[in-house]
Amino acid sequence: MRASEPTVRTAILADGRDLAALRWTWRVHEEGEQGLTRDEFDARFIEWFRDHQDSHLPFLARVGDTAVGMAWLALIDRVPGPGAWLRLAGHVQSVYVLPDHRDRGIGSALVTAVLGAAADRGLDYAWVHPSERSFPLYRRLGFRATDGVLEVDLRGHRRGRGR
Repeated sequence: MRASEPTVRTAILADGRDLAALRWTWRVHEEGEQGLTRDEFDARFIEWFRDHQDSHLPFLARVGDTAVGMAWLALIDRVPGPGAWLRLAGHVQSVYVLPDHRDRGIGSALVTAVLGAAADRGLDYAWVHPSERSFPLYRRLGFRATDGVLEVDLRGHRRGRGR
């Protein structure tokens, strides 16, 4: 494999700084989000990652030694039933590729890795909240719109909690 070809693998805690840097770049530089300083964010993100290793599986894309993309699978333990005690689902989250590395198949490779891990763990289904730009990617990988999911955005209805 050439050094310029992307590799995708499951991330580990030692990759926390790379994952934090990707998340920071996306949310601060592309989305204009404000709040924590970079150092505060890095420290708290790594702590969050450590605390959520059982419920959130990260994947990291690299080109050479550079982290260029990430994706996460949030595992949801569903209420058991008499015919299937273990019922799992997954939410594909925070799929991000640095702008200079987009349109090279890295996003597809990340989501494919996420879906492979979901299938290996026996998940019943996975869903995603895609950006407008990423709809074609998810459709190519088998995601379909469904009338079986409804959603309400509660961010404007929080009681007793500050943001």
